[in-house]
Amino acid sequence: MADEAKQENKSKKIPLIIAAVVLVVALAGAGGWWYFQQQAKSMAMAVEVEPQVPIAALVKKPVFLELKKFVVSVPGDDRLHYLMMEMSVMSYDQDELDKLQDFLPVIRNAVITLLSKQHYNDLTQLGVMEPLQIALRDKLRRVMNDMASSNGIDQVLITKMVIQ
Repeated sequence: MADEAKQENKSKKIPLIIAAVVLVVALAGAGGWWYFQQQAKSMAMAVEVEPQVPIAALVKKPVFLELKKFVVSVPGDDRLHYLMMEMSVMSYDQDELDKLQDFLPVIRNAVITLLSKQHYNDLTQLGVMEPLQIALRDKLRRVMNDMASSNGIDQVLITKMVIQ
């Protein structure tokens, strides 16, 4: 009878022990999850605090080369339209802009070729400036890479644009 009582007490304790182990594992998992969430938040805050400025901007001051008066005819739905544009090329290296100036006829040709392929309706849409600046920058980078193995163009800024 004593053995039966001990057996009965042991069988009552087993679910209690299992519940305690499950509770400890669950609390450890919740604590680990909370800890890693706090780490991720602090990492995200540290990343957001860092400035999104190119490394060259921290070291050097940007220099600009102004490219004046591009006049191009662009096709429209019913007739040709005219686009007049001025822009500046930005770099953090004056030597790169000097190289660009050496190839100015090729640069002007690349810009005119790119602009003449644009459609009037596309150029009059809202938000066209940023994609057009990126397309011009990429085109000038390709030309300068082909001509002088140069990749120093950081931005192209459209400073004036008139479409008729």
